[in-house]
Amino acid sequence: MNKLLLLPALLLAGCASIQKSLSPAPSPAAGSAPACHDLLADYAAYASMNREAREGFVKALQQRQALSMDECGQLRLALVYSRGGVAERARALKLAEELLESGVLLEKVRAQRLALLLRDRLRHERKLRLRNLELQHRLNGQEARNRELSVRLEDLGSRLQQLKQIEQNINEKEQSFIAPAADKLPARPSPDPGGG
Repeated sequence: MNKLLLLPALLLAGCASIQKSLSPAPSPAAGSAPACHDLLADYAAYASMNREAREGFVKALQQRQALSMDECGQLRLALVYSRGGVAERARALKLAEELLESGVLLEKVRAQRLALLLRDRLRHERKLRLRNLELQHRLNGQEARNRELSVRLEDLGSRLQQLKQIEQNINEKEQSFIAPAADKLPARPSPDPGGG
């Protein structure tokens, strides 16, 4: 009997979780600026959106931030920008650095820690990107040097072949001069064994 009651309860719980997961993410433009404790929830919601929804989300955040100028909104924008390309990540780093330098997050310890982590991660990514560019530049230089050395090696190999051909021609000419001259030499008398 308990099993029969348990089954509908599980079905209701499952349907409720599916409905919750299918409901659209809350728009950041609705209502007043959310508190800093919603930052990671907004970040997770943004990460699961399609491109069109992301663009709308960012526009709404930018509009709200332009009106309210609050530190949590600035950190929220920095988090969202950190998922973008190089230019967006640079904007995210700038926003996080401005927040930390201003000191406005000192009272909001969790938000300050998040801003510090975001700033440090973006700085590290920028450092890695610059190091990657430097290594790519060095690799391109090395590849150019390798091509140059390969061409030079081919040239030297060709010259070596020419020298071997010249040496072979010289040896053949020497042989042709030595062989007829040896035929024209008078025969030597054999030494007298009697000693006289």
